[in-house]
Amino acid sequence: MSNWYYDTFSHMLLDLEEYIKRYCDKRPKVSALLGEMINHHFNWEPGEKTLQLNGKRSRPLMMMLVAQAICGSYQHVYSAAAGIEIIHNFTLIHDDVMDNSLERRHRPALWAKWNISQAINVGDGLFAMGVAAALDAIHHAIPPEKVVRATSALLQASIETVEGQMLDISFETRMDVTPEEYLTMIYHKSGALIQCSAQLGAILSTDDEQTIQAYADFAKNLGIAFQIQDDYLGVWGNEAITGKSATTDIENRKKSYPVLFTLRHANPQQQDLLSQIYQQDSIQGEDIKTVLEVFDEVDAKEATQRLIEQYFNEAIMALDKVNNGQRDHTQLLALAEFLVKREY
Repeated sequence: MSNWYYDTFSHMLLDLEEYIKRYCDKRPKVSALLGEMINHHFNWEPGEKTLQLNGKRSRPLMMMLVAQAICGSYQHVYSAAAGIEIIHNFTLIHDDVMDNSLERRHRPALWAKWNISQAINVGDGLFAMGVAAALDAIHHAIPPEKVVRATSALLQASIETVEGQMLDISFETRMDVTPEEYLTMIYHKSGALIQCSAQLGAILSTDDEQTIQAYADFAKNLGIAFQIQDDYLGVWGNEAITGKSATTDIENRKKSYPVLFTLRHANPQQQDLLSQIYQQDSIQGEDIKTVLEVFDEVDAKEATQRLIEQYFNEAIMALDKVNNGQRDHTQLLALAEFLVKREY
């Protein structure tokens, strides 16, 4: 984790990490293996007295920062923040299975260390625990109707995330994916939970519907920019920093933005070459090198960066609608900029 990110947000993130750890520790009642696998996934060592930050925790952090901007505190959204982070990790565990990813954050993925069946079980368990954590917001003096609305929004975002993942997988066997379909997919796959993070922070902190919508719009656009940045790192990222192979997206034939931009702007010869390569069951060796060369020839890297910037600017415009001079968005803006310029 970058020193800037840790130095800026560690006081909030460490408190949240302790909250999530305590919550997860209470849940396994019969199977010790469930607790062991959850600890491994979150990189929590048995008997560890001081937790270390593992992962960005950007979704719950956004929820807390929105709450703080609205009402000056964020402790009342702890349980909902824990819930969205736990559900996000359910998606990561299942993603690793679907993508055949052997590692997660420089450690063996759950399915690789144990087996696929138990990894799926842990993911399912985390989903249920995440929903239960969100419902615990009622113990933070939040009206029941707000807790129900927030939990309903979290469940809807979870459904949209699954839909986005299904679209993403289906795109692997198609060569006619359009940029419009791609944007629909990435909003659902990544943007939905990010939007939900800001939305829940607002729902649990204000009754003003325009304020709730403005923060949701901010995070929706930021979530799209975040996923495009993820696609960028999936092609041009530093493996030593990301913890994942920089060629995994190409190997798995994912129709990320660099691929779609290249297919639209390549000449007929380049298009035929890419079509032949992407019709294979997997892409390996020299074919990966060829794909990267065609990306360079059509300036796909620069085009991807421009699209990230476009959605980032739209996010800032949405946030400006609630920037009435009384709310401090300094840290929220810093987080937004980090998410679209991160290297991991």
